[in-house]
Amino acid sequence: MKVLVSGKGGCGKSTISAMLGKYLAEKGYRVLIIDADESNPGLYRMLGLPKVKTLAEHLGGKTRAKILMAAEGQGELDEELFNWTLDDIPEEILAKKGNLAVLTIGKIEEAEEGCACPYGFLARKLLEGIKLGENEVIIVDTEAGIEHFGRGVDKYVDVVIDVAEPSVESIELSKKIATLSRSLGLTHVLVLNKALPGVEDKLPVKPDVTIPFDQGFILDSLNGKEVRPVKQIEELWEIIPG
Repeated sequence: MKVLVSGKGGCGKSTISAMLGKYLAEKGYRVLIIDADESNPGLYRMLGLPKVKTLAEHLGGKTRAKILMAAEGQGELDEELFNWTLDDIPEEILAKKGNLAVLTIGKIEEAEEGCACPYGFLARKLLEGIKLGENEVIIVDTEAGIEHFGRGVDKYVDVVIDVAEPSVESIELSKKIATLSRSLGLTHVLVLNKALPGVEDKLPVKPDVTIPFDQGFILDSLNGKEVRPVKQIEELWEIIPG
């Protein structure tokens, strides 16, 4: 199964991606988290893993990714490029711990280096080509907003986990995410994160899963601790059709 985590900036996408990945790995699944957010550097820290070379760096850098993207536009791309299984992924771009691994697509490193479109292209082609076996799960941690829908990344996943926080802006974006997910025939699951008592009754939509606000996550982050799965993550997995 390929699961994509989407939502407004700061809503907790990376935290939920990390918690779900840890939970599934502990349950015996083989899990690959794809870090498709070209900005946020924190996913490795959340999982207690070292940073390693990105997919873009492995292929020759952002310039090489641009060349590949242009080749696709001209119908000249080798479509076998990412016809991988989890075992085919080069070791130098995987940070691993037990059943859990993280692969980063690419990061914006310099001012004025240009848009992140080549990284979106690489994420899309990787998800299109990679083949999963039994009890193997990919979790895609996306950038803030919905640009990944425009890039076609979501076309190659099975489920969209839509993370919202209790704000008008976040809920409105989640409505758009729900519409876009369903237009692609994808299962859409709404997670209300950082919920304070009473806020769920004020929302114009009903969450599938609600995770209460917990200041402990903030303190743990400042102290450099790994994230820990909360009980609602099990509830989240149980409602995702497998």
